[in-house]
Order: sequence, then structure tokens, then C-alpha cells
Amino acid sequence: MSAEQSSKPRTEVADLYIPQELDKFSQIVHHPGRENFLVIRDHFSHEGPNGSHLCLISQFAGPSVFSMLECPGRVSGSRRLRGDLARRVAKQVANSVDLLHSAGIIHGDLTSSNILFQVSDVVHHWSDDNVYQILGSPETDNVVTRDGSPPSPHAPVQVVAPIDISRLSSPLLLQEDILLIDFGQSFFADRSPPNYEPATPLHYLSPEAFFDSEISFASDVWALACAIFEIRAGSPLFDPFLSSDTLILKQIVETLGRFPDPWWNSWEARRAWFDETGELKPEEEQRKQAVLLPAVKSSLRQKLREIGQQDDAPEVGEGTMIEKTGTRLEEAEVELLADLLEKMLRYRPEDRISMTEVV
Repeated sequence: MSAEQSSKPRTEVADLYIPQELDKFSQIVHHPGRENFLVIRDHFSHEGPNGSHLCLISQFAGPSVFSMLECPGRVSGSRRLRGDLARRVAKQVANSVDLLHSAGIIHGDLTSSNILFQVSDVVHHWSDDNVYQILGSPETDNVVTRDGSPPSPHAPVQVVAPIDISRLSSPLLLQEDILLIDFGQSFFADRSPPNYEPATPLHYLSPEAFFDSEISFASDVWALACAIFEIRAGSPLFDPFLSSDTLILKQIVETLGRFPDPWWNSWEARRAWFDETGELKPEEEQRKQAVLLPAVKSSLRQKLREIGQQDDAPEVGEGTMIEKTGTRLEEAEVELLADLLEKMLRYRPEDRISMTEVV
């Protein structure tokens, strides 16, 4: 269950009305993506001291692709989905986005965090004892204010930590199918919300969204390409580690080449790494400009060929959904995947392939 802000009428809560519209559309048009959306089972309003809150009830789902790939303390990408499973997940996500676009809807926040694995049937039949046995008892703590003053009488009595979703990562508890979630940034393409601001993480954000704040079907295609790479590689296409828009843009140019004008000229920080043609400046020249992270060219094909090359082995077995350490992509897959991603990552949105062509 999730709670939405209380100030909006229900007809403006995208997390409610977008799934409802998709359900209506999928009853008319049979589409393979219809099985891979989080369904809103019910909704109600809760009246409390802080106002009215719309609560949405959906089916229980498992961990996200992002959380399944996390491997703290190891080289990024060391934990990846099994190859055939990664391709299955990527296909289901692509079908889901194609269904959205067929219904005239832009997702607007397509990331690996918004792709969840479906839980197995046994989980849906858990007793309360089963829930506590697998997920543990709720962890609570007292409410403490920043300045040390007593909490407001309208504050909750306690705060409750979210469940440790990694407890659900066992292949025995999960299906090898996904659900696309989070429609809070979604909208109909012919009804763009006024003053819309993209909320997509920087490393999934298309150039037109970054430079011009423009979101379209093509922006979803760009984000999907980033997601597909991450699903297969176990790590992001563009590393968000330092959360810097400048460093994300640098990585994009390293991989895909010079931005077209006027975007290129509007990005002042480019001068630290690149000449006006988009080629790398000599490393010593980059260092003279106090560059701590010199630019290094690395094509999509090169990145795909490097998958599995620097894997750190886990301390314990990771189960049947995870690829064996050191597994590399065959050259045929590298070529096919690189060709697809290149077409999805063309800079100009009008030059990118559509979702119909992707699937």
C-alpha cells in the first residue's frame, strides 16, 4: 500500500489514473505487455490530523532490478542477472513501455528501481507467522525532532523502518517476471502537465530533457536503453556515483560522441576534456585544467565486451537467478545489443527508433 499527497483530486493522481487507463486500454487491445504492470486493486482515503490521504492498494511485489544487482564491497557489475533472464526481463520491460506508448502515455521515470520482480504464488498465501519468519519483526524507534523539542501531537508515536527487501531475493520466492511501477511522473502525450519538471535520475535522463526540459516518447526510449544495458551488465551505462550532471554528460560524450549544437555550445564544462570537435584533449592538457577524472573514450561495444572482465567473486553462492562470476557476452550478443542501443541512444529524439521498432 502507498499513500499519495492529499492536495490533489483523484483524477490528477497519476499513480492511480494511469494504471486504470492502462487496464481499460489493455482490455480493448491485446498486448504482451499487459501482464507486467503493477495493478491498483483498490483505493481509499484516510482522514488524519494532517489532512486526507489517498491510499493505493496494489499486489505485493518483490525487489527491484536495481536492488537485485547491488553488490556492496565488490566491483560494480559483479552481480548480474543470468543471461537468459536478463534478456527475458529486458523484453518484458520493452513490451510494457510499448503498451504505454500505444495508449498514448509517457512513463517519464523509467529506471531499474521501478522494475520489480513478481513474487511466487506461495508468497501470496503466507500466514502472519510466515511473514514474520521471512521478513522479521517491524523495527521501530521513537520520533526525535532536529532541535530536541517534543514532537508535535500530530506526529506518529513511532517511526517504522521499511522491510529488508533483500530477504525476498531467493529464487524460491520470486518469479522470473517483472512489474513496471511508479507512474507518478507519467502523463498522456497530448496532455502534458503545465510546468512539468523531469524527475528522472541524471544517468537515465535524455539530452533533450537535460538541456531543454522536454519529455516525449523518445525520452522513454533513451531511458529504456540505459535500463536494458544495466539489466544485462549489472551496472549503469553512465555511472551516477558522484551525482554530478557534468560528469554524467562527460560519460555520455565519452561513449556516444559530441552533442549536436546548440547543446554542445551550452555545456561550458566540456572545455575541460574535449576540443570543439568532441575529440579528447591530451591527458596532460586535461590535468592542467585541474581535472581529477580525465575523459577516456569507451564505445558501447567496448563496454559490452568488458562485462564480466573484472568480476569480484561473492563470499557465498548467489542463487540461480544470478550469472556465474566471470561470464562474458558472446560476440554475437555484443553486436546485436550494441546495434539496438545505438539506435535507441541517438541524440536527436526524432532520430531514435520508436518502441514499435524496439520490440
